[in-house]
Order: sequence, then C-alpha cells, then structure tokens
Amino acid sequence: MFIELISFFVIITIHELGHFIAARYYKWNITRLMIWPFGGVMETDDFYNRPSKEEFVVTIAGPLQHIWIFIVLGIMYFIQVQHVLLDQLLIINTIILFFNLIPVLPLDGGRMVFILLTKVTAFHRAVVWMSISSITIIGVINVILWLMQWTSIHLTFLSIFLLLDNWLLWRNKHIILLKHLLARYFISDIEQTNIAVLRAASNTPLSELVKHFKKEYYHYIYLDHSSKPLPEDACLHAMFTRNEPFLTVASIQAREA
Repeated sequence: MFIELISFFVIITIHELGHFIAARYYKWNITRLMIWPFGGVMETDDFYNRPSKEEFVVTIAGPLQHIWIFIVLGIMYFIQVQHVLLDQLLIINTIILFFNLIPVLPLDGGRMVFILLTKVTAFHRAVVWMSISSITIIGVINVILWLMQWTSIHLTFLSIFLLLDNWLLWRNKHIILLKHLLARYFISDIEQTNIAVLRAASNTPLSELVKHFKKEYYHYIYLDHSSKPLPEDACLHAMFTRNEPFLTVASIQAREA
C-alpha cells in the first residue's frame, strides 16, 4: 500500500507539473498547485479567458508527461530492471492517463472537448453543455461501476468532487461568462480576422445578446432589418464601462448613431 501511495503521488506530481510549466510559459496567473495522493489540480482563473491555442497546450501538457514515463519504464524493463515499484508505476501511470482523458470537466479530456466546443458554438452555450454532459457522464459511469460492483471509497469521493465541481460550473455560468467578456474587453485584443454576424431583435437585452458571443470571434450585430451593424466593442462598453447590462440593443445602437 505504501508503494502504491508513493506511485500515485509521483505520477500525479509529474502530471500537474506538466500543466504548471506550460501555464508559466504563457504567463498564466496560477493561484496554487495542489497535490493529493488521489489527484491534483492547478488552480487558475485564466483557462476560460486565454486563446484556445494556449488552453490546449496547457491542457495537453499533463497527459503528455505519461508518454515519456512509459518510455522510461519500457527502457527499465528492457534492461531487465525488476522492482515492484516499476510495476506499480506502470499500472498507475496507465490508470491516471486514461482517467484524465474521460470527457468530463475539470479533467483534461473534458477541457479538450470544451475547447473544441467553443470553436463551433457560443461560449456560454459551451459552458452549459459541458457542465450538463459532465454530470450525466459521471452519473452513468457510477451506475455502471455500481452494477459491476466496482465501488470504493476513493471512487465515491472522487465522483462527489467531480459532480460538485460541475454543479458549481453550471450554477456560476453567468459569472464565468462575465469574466470571459471582461478579459475580451479589458485584457485581450481580439483580432478582427474571425468575424461572426449575429442578428437580434431590437428589444433584446444586452445581457442576453452576449450569451451568443463566440470565443475568439469579433461580432457584428444586425438589428431586425437594419443595414448598419452594431460592433461588439459598443456592447461591451455599455456593459462594463457604463454598467448597463439590461439596456436593449436598439438603445445602444441609437446612442452610437
């Protein structure tokens, strides 16, 4: 049991250091790095607010560490080094790699699916879909494990943690959206090479309109049959600088005119 515990700690530490080094390379704001015998997490507020390329590199940097661990262990076996620790490291390295690739948040597999979702749908909708699908997948997996009688206290606590994390994600989806929009407006300079056109009714509140904004796209909003579009900057200026999230889109356009 001691060797198993040490093996978990070593593999998880290497995995999280992969995330940490990649995040530091991109100068992310890392609040803390926590390592437990059954898991680890790098806490940062930057994941939803950075370019998708950076988010993908930081996410994949964890699973990639398992590849060189497999190579090192393979060399050790090839030169006929035998020890129970090597056997445990091989088993646990495999378990942690495949576990982290399960498509639920906040696991690496879920983060990669989320990055792909933001490419095809609005940011707010991607958050909602991922939180609901993650809760569903966790529930289905636990039912299957219960039917197969593969239950343990570790899996129970881990499942509770994942369910709670995704429930909080769904509950705070509006806060996550606001943080994302703030990063777009005050921090990130979105290049106007990727253009998205939105159409909205004149009485649409600004707080509802921004739910349709896609990540890494610059938006032009057309009202009803108006031929002059409303740029994204005007909407974000009204929301954050003027603090008017419930203003209608027509009012913003009239002000801009």
